[in-house]
Amino acid sequence: MKTGYSIRTWRMRLFCSEKQMIEATEDLYREAVNFYYELLKDREDLWEENLLAIQGQLEKLTVPGKDGRVPKYIPPGGKLPVYFRRSAMNKAAMAVKTAAGAESFPEKIDANITFFKGMYRDLTDTSVVLKLWNGKKWIWTECSLTGRPFPKEAAILSPTLVHEEKWLMFHVPVKQENSDARTAKERMKEGTRICSVRFTNTDSFAVCTVLDEQSIPLAVKNCSGGKSYRHHCRELLKKIETSKTYTDKDNITQPNRKYYMHLKHLNEHYAHQASKEIIEFCKKNQAGVIVLPEYEENFSRISMYRSGNYSPLHLSIRIRNYLKYKAWAEGILVLELRADGTEKYCSICGSPGKKQGSLFICRNGHQVNRFLNAARNLGTKCQESFRRNQKTAGNNSGNTAID
Repeated sequence: MKTGYSIRTWRMRLFCSEKQMIEATEDLYREAVNFYYELLKDREDLWEENLLAIQGQLEKLTVPGKDGRVPKYIPPGGKLPVYFRRSAMNKAAMAVKTAAGAESFPEKIDANITFFKGMYRDLTDTSVVLKLWNGKKWIWTECSLTGRPFPKEAAILSPTLVHEEKWLMFHVPVKQENSDARTAKERMKEGTRICSVRFTNTDSFAVCTVLDEQSIPLAVKNCSGGKSYRHHCRELLKKIETSKTYTDKDNITQPNRKYYMHLKHLNEHYAHQASKEIIEFCKKNQAGVIVLPEYEENFSRISMYRSGNYSPLHLSIRIRNYLKYKAWAEGILVLELRADGTEKYCSICGSPGKKQGSLFICRNGHQVNRFLNAARNLGTKCQESFRRNQKTAGNNSGNTAID
């Protein structure tokens, strides 16, 4: 079976007793990034080169050579550690490439420091040793980390130091092997089970069902919590409205920031919870494909507007995004398919019907939860589209052979 890989970011909280050294290192890094940025702005011939080639050219301009080459420009701080300057070069090169594409060059780059190998060591999920600048020399400094443990047998990539509110965070990219990198076409041809999903605006964020290769339902899952999420959001919005009486005249950029941050964290918590439940449901029932409904742009826009910003249905946008990278890390593929017509026909017999409250009732008298009915129809529609494509490909192949 083909394998691939996924890269996810672990957010760890960093504690360092040498805060002044952290600040000094960050200041020097920003100076270095802007130094290389200014050099690259005047070298249009390098903008289309890859990062490695740009790095080589910058080193020729700023680093003494073993052959006695004298650099044309001297970076801030004089002689910088090799992996420190290369990190700054890469950051400046990416900024120039982005600015050139947008045809708008910012005056300065406010960059977070990324520690390349050689600037950190002994990284675990509880501590890390960083090479920091104290204004006079570089010193190896041990710092503590808190957060979820790194997965076993994963490759740890270059971490970045990020300020979030009053906290120092360590964003650590983690590269994991993907157990299944087959395409959707390959999976469906081999009879992979699929999990089809229908998002709702009720207590269920999503109704999921697993179908076998013959479109026979095998399992059902309700990802509940919508009412609790809506209630918590309403309570926070009430607090914001109440506090506006006292904060509207405050001379601050973002009044009630703590409440809005709480809303943001609520969104993340429930979206992570729902997406995790769907992934675990797929793994338990050996589903290798997840099918999500796709609607016309106008229909989606109107539905989201009517449901409100802090509703279970509106949260489906974030759940979708989380599902895509979480599923791939588990070897599961996420597809999106137009959901037109999936709510009009019975998933049991195929006859038309109509919804009555939470039920779908067809002409033959079958009664099914309307969200579950739509999810089953979406899964069946996906499988039938692949069967048609395979049949068409087979016929075309046959015609070619005869010719």
